[in-house]
Amino acid sequence: MTGFRFFMIVVIFVTVSMAWAILGGTVYVRTENQRDELSPEVDVRWGPAGLVQPAPRPDPDESEIAVDFHHEDRYMGLLWFSTYTVEFKGRYTIGASANRPTVFTFDLPSKAHVFENLAVTFNGEALDIAEFKTGDRLNIPLPAGQDHTVAVTYRTQGRDRWEYDFAHGTDQTTMVKKLSLTATTDFREIDYPKGSASPTPDPAKEIDGGMQAVWKFENRSTRQRIGIEMPPRTNAGPIAARMALFAPVGLFFFFTVMFAVVVLKKIPLHPMHYLFISAGFFAFHILLAYLVDRIRLDLAFWICAVTSVFLVVNYMWLVAGAKFALAYVGLAQLVYLVGFSYAFTWPGNTGLTITILAVITLLVLMVATAKVAWDEVFKKSPAAPAAPVPPRAPPPTPPQAQ
Repeated sequence: MTGFRFFMIVVIFVTVSMAWAILGGTVYVRTENQRDELSPEVDVRWGPAGLVQPAPRPDPDESEIAVDFHHEDRYMGLLWFSTYTVEFKGRYTIGASANRPTVFTFDLPSKAHVFENLAVTFNGEALDIAEFKTGDRLNIPLPAGQDHTVAVTYRTQGRDRWEYDFAHGTDQTTMVKKLSLTATTDFREIDYPKGSASPTPDPAKEIDGGMQAVWKFENRSTRQRIGIEMPPRTNAGPIAARMALFAPVGLFFFFTVMFAVVVLKKIPLHPMHYLFISAGFFAFHILLAYLVDRIRLDLAFWICAVTSVFLVVNYMWLVAGAKFALAYVGLAQLVYLVGFSYAFTWPGNTGLTITILAVITLLVLMVATAKVAWDEVFKKSPAAPAAPVPPRAPPPTPPQAQ
């Protein structure tokens, strides 16, 4: 292995890494463009993201609320959308006002397109919605001098999350006199929006087919919302983009292992061999980038993995024989291409998985190459001896004069 050959391997690695960066960026931009293009259509079909139900005004003396969520994943383009149907039931008690009447104001979620089974009762009697509804706002007159109970029910659709807002869209602190809000889901992967209050006093509990979370407040001063985050489904586009962007890490470890094996086993690999190996690695990611448009991510992943491993192992079989191709190249490709890429399907554990594999690789390489004489490995090859020059024939003797 001469210094020039090592330099050419580095050039190949840098060039392929640039190609991966372009591919990963292309997939990411394509996914985001699809998200922007599809979002209005998704809003119309399955509801907008982040419905917010404001608390009524004036602040009730007591609020009893129940929200039931039916979750469903919807697929469009390259993306999964986490949609839900919510059934809202709110019962509010407003204490006797002063010697003047007031108005109970209830704002429906402003982003929602449709409200089904919308109903309002006042002191137990059903009201004609048309008389009290203006846009997305309900205004119920409250006579002075007595307690009143107003109940509102409806069903609507949204996606990603649902929140109950005490501060009416501001950052003001609000006093919640007495509240009980029960959220029931048909899924177990329950979570809460960032910055929102967790269930209190007890955590969410499992029920038949889902979870139930209960919030109970008593004279609580707060600016936090209450909410439920829908369980997201993994989207193929962003994962394929991250696999491509981090692919040079896997190739770096693969090249390092191959270089050590070549030195130890004295297998003469040319930089062109490394170029074709890199192309076999790149085939995995470019095929995956366009295959996930057509089939599920897990199926596309294994089709691309088998294709890439076959290309590289078959090529190295022809170059250096079956033992080298299967025992070294194939095993290393399974770890540093397939294993590293598959780690991106484990959100939250990707970095740890790759780090553990990297540390193990470092340990094996340090032990295997501890006694290698690197000066001899990178020693310049001696120049080939010059070909011998054949002796020149003597000139012919001129004839003697008679």
